Parts: sequence; structure tokens; C-alpha cells
Amino acid sequence: MIPQELIAQAIRLGSEERRFLAEIMWETVDADLPARWEDDATIASEVERRFEAFKSGRERGLSHEEVFGAAKLLA
Repeated sequence: MIPQELIAQAIRLGSEERRFLAEIMWETVDADLPARWEDDATIASEVERRFEAFKSGRERGLSHEEVFGAAKLLA
């Protein structure tokens, strides 16, 4: 099943089923995080690095329209 079909089916579930699915999915995401992300100092350092890249113009953020437009393409 392609991701768009899976998402389309998931959003048709009832709120309790969607909540349960989200919790299960989040647990799998959390389990896949590299061990280096378990350290709060490492996470803080990465957040700071990304924020500095954004402020300096090396990275650009996404607009609300870009984020939600991409999400709609997945649904």
C-alpha cells in the first residue's frame, strides 16, 4: 500500500482509533531515533545549530502554506 492510501484510510478512522494509531506510530518513531538523540544536551545542540543556520540564512523555514500543502499531497 502506498503512503497516500494508508493516510487516506487512517484519517477516516474514528478519533479514538486515530489517537491509538498515532501513539503506536510515535512509539516506533521514538524507537528508531539514533542513540545520540537520547542525550538532552545533544538535542539542544542540534536545535541551536539549526536555529543559527536559519538566522544566518543558510537554511530557510517553510511557510504555513508549504507545510500544509505538502501534508495535503500525502492525504
